[in-house]
Amino acid sequence: MVAWEKLDDGKSSEKKEILTIDEVVDRIYKGVNFKLLLLFITATGTNTQTAAQVYMTIFTGFIPYSEWTCVSDRCFSLLAESNFSETFYSAGPMCANQLVAGMDFNWTSQRTSFSMDWGIYCESESKLSVVSSFFFIGAFLGLVSSTAIFDRFGRKNGAIAGNIIAGIATVVGTWAPSFEVMLAIRVLQGIGMFMNLTGIYCWVVEFSPTHLRGSLSALILIMWSLGYLVIVLIGYLIHSWKYIFLTTGTLNFLLIIPLLLYPISPRFALVRGREEEAKRILKAFSKVCNNEGALDMDRVDLSYTTKVQNYADQFKDFMKYPTLRKQTLLCFLCWFTVAFLFYGFDFGWGKISSNLYASYLLAALGKVFSFTITIPAGHFLGRKKSVQFFLVLGVIFFFLAMPDLQISEDWTLEFAACLVGSIVTSSAYAINYLYTSELAPTTHRGTVMSLSSSCARLGSFSGIYATLLYDITDRRVPLALFAGMTMTYVVAVSFLTDTTGKSIPETPQDVEIMAGKEKYHSVEHGTGKKRLESV
Repeated sequence: MVAWEKLDDGKSSEKKEILTIDEVVDRIYKGVNFKLLLLFITATGTNTQTAAQVYMTIFTGFIPYSEWTCVSDRCFSLLAESNFSETFYSAGPMCANQLVAGMDFNWTSQRTSFSMDWGIYCESESKLSVVSSFFFIGAFLGLVSSTAIFDRFGRKNGAIAGNIIAGIATVVGTWAPSFEVMLAIRVLQGIGMFMNLTGIYCWVVEFSPTHLRGSLSALILIMWSLGYLVIVLIGYLIHSWKYIFLTTGTLNFLLIIPLLLYPISPRFALVRGREEEAKRILKAFSKVCNNEGALDMDRVDLSYTTKVQNYADQFKDFMKYPTLRKQTLLCFLCWFTVAFLFYGFDFGWGKISSNLYASYLLAALGKVFSFTITIPAGHFLGRKKSVQFFLVLGVIFFFLAMPDLQISEDWTLEFAACLVGSIVTSSAYAINYLYTSELAPTTHRGTVMSLSSSCARLGSFSGIYATLLYDITDRRVPLALFAGMTMTYVVAVSFLTDTTGKSIPETPQDVEIMAGKEKYHSVEHGTGKKRLESV
């Protein structure tokens, strides 16, 4: 859109081209190049640490039920009663006879873990689930408190602050003396890493060309899944749980360096009313895209809405705008459900397979694959249909996992079907990030993403405890639970608007207009004027 001005001689002259930020970014982008790819990969590097810190208790707190030996007469008597069976050295005899570490037996594992150091096994094994789940309590607290940070101080600054908090907590974990101190460390890790993950996600999406959002969303989560692989590798190579904490925490500070050098999101600068700063950022972005001549930013007038609000004002908007409210509540349900499934599996592979490192390696590779296939799926099916496609597959494979069938010496039908089920639900999780960020307006995106992710942390917390069902009931019960949760997710998604190929809404009014609510059209909307709301 072009604005014109009258000259003294009565003729008109081109003044400035009025463009939305979507139009500017789409014109600047002319294809993937090495600099652009390097920008997004280095910016999302700390996402690897989110996965690493989520799963590190699997390897730092493992309980080696098959690696111990008798030292007391009572234990040797029980061994003799079993006819010196090879299966004696397992969880069953240890827990059923209430054998005590250090008195009845000694651990023989070459690896250390805080579970062995602090006597967490058998009746107290649930403490390991508590340590793992406290990460998500921290994530919930961090995301709820960071909503104001993202929308007031920026996505980038919130991400950096979160990374520093988590990095310090993880390094301090090297010297954790007790179970109680470890709980506090896990809370701080959760606060920091999910502030970091959500802030970086918003930053990348707000820099993305319209048609590239699906691929960049997948890239963010592929980087996340590489962290899963990294912690499996660190856990395998480093035998001391203390040094696993030290190594992981150190990586936080190394990987944050590139983000310190990058600018804030131009969308965030605009909604804060800093147009000239947004133009400078976009001009620098054009250099990264090798397309400096695409636009003369001095001859561009950015169309935007400034929205300077406090926290209470944002929540008033959720009451005022029905589509925004409905979509946000549905997103809350989707995030809770998919996180329950995602982490219910990720902390349960030790129950489904006997080889800790092999099973988690396959799960980590499955995550990389699941996030990668969202790129072609999103391209051909769109956001909504691809989520529904993956979820229907998930339901099918959860039911297929129920029969008792040994495929080979190392593989059961349950493990194979659950692996595929985990992959497709992870794909749905990946698309969920992009879907929510496109549904939410820029003025409220930090709040919506943070609160949605907070609901996911409640699901994550619950999903970890779902794995305990394998110990107290028939294995088909948790599988039926996973199938039921997946069907709930399918129903919730069916009520959401498909955002494929559409511009990102900037304000709540845009959300209503995109939903076909004509009464929210204003005289100024779409004319290129800057509108000021809720100062």
